[in-house]
Amino acid sequence: MSAAGTGARPAGGDLPGRADAVVVGAGITGAAVAHHLARRGASVLVLEQAPRPGTGATGPSGGMVRAYDPDPHVAELAAPSLAVYRRTEGWASGRSPLHAAGAVTVADPAQDAALREAAALINGTLGTSAHVVARRPEAAGIHLAGGIALVEPEAGWVAPAEVAADWLEQAAADRATVRCGVRVRAVEARGGRPVVVTDAGEVLAGSVVSAVGPWAADPVPGLRPRSPVRARSIQVSIVERRPSVPPHATFVDLRTGLYAKPAGPGRTLIGMPHLVWDPPLDARPDPEHARATARALTAHLPWLPTAPHLTTVRAADAYGPSAGLLETTGVPHVWTVRGWNGAGVKTAPEAGRRIAEAVVTAARSAAA
Repeated sequence: MSAAGTGARPAGGDLPGRADAVVVGAGITGAAVAHHLARRGASVLVLEQAPRPGTGATGPSGGMVRAYDPDPHVAELAAPSLAVYRRTEGWASGRSPLHAAGAVTVADPAQDAALREAAALINGTLGTSAHVVARRPEAAGIHLAGGIALVEPEAGWVAPAEVAADWLEQAAADRATVRCGVRVRAVEARGGRPVVVTDAGEVLAGSVVSAVGPWAADPVPGLRPRSPVRARSIQVSIVERRPSVPPHATFVDLRTGLYAKPAGPGRTLIGMPHLVWDPPLDARPDPEHARATARALTAHLPWLPTAPHLTTVRAADAYGPSAGLLETTGVPHVWTVRGWNGAGVKTAPEAGRRIAEAVVTAARSAAA
């Protein structure tokens, strides 16, 4: 790829006529891909239909990050991603984005051996102090409700929109162009290369990477992945954590899908699966689900019944095949990123790096 710059300019304005790589979507995964492509010398254009980055599935995400995941494909990306989040170097802000509140993964006691094996692997890879808690009622402020727990003291949560903004700032410093408020209408093959058709003009691209999250379930022409992607509703609530309540780690219960995390001083985010498939992406919050979430999580956070409810947010995420990073489309040199099945933030640093590497390699092979 050439190093012909697109010029780092604020959102809006004219589009460049061509770019080595066009990244559609400025959520956390798209921002990671753009950052790594620009760092490798590609001229990069990021297109986002919303007025600002990180406002789709990324914005309301809980942002919980840890090295462990029962899906081996996710775990392979999660451990190096946690290492990136923990570092202070490599961020435009000059500080680590990680809030190291700890992470507690609750599981059935029958998983004891598997969790201990996973803890040993995590510690060997990251030099951390992950460990299993069994035959105890509580770990890091989380009641285990009859389960056991893999505890990762060095994990926690990040603010996903802030991480995306940091990566886009670095991409712009490497001469990428970020345009918000621009809607992609189609991606077409012309002369063996993709042309991105937008409401602000057309861009001839060397490669196109679509990172549009749940919008991949109903994509614009030219961005449909080979394997089907479905959107699934996600709903979380924020409750007040009063001063008398002790701090707690982030946590997920693999038996039920219940989860929670600190959400800043005196606040906790709570959630559980909202199994509504193919929802309207602007669907309103479901009050009954919010109440059911609080009731179910009382087993893990006994103080919840008296906690004031502050707000409920509903969004959606993309779900698709668990293996692979990229899906081909019907247009040459155009890919969509996989459906992340709720793990996009946890895997974004390493996934973005690998996706950028794959796109650069493919471009060099095509030019050879």
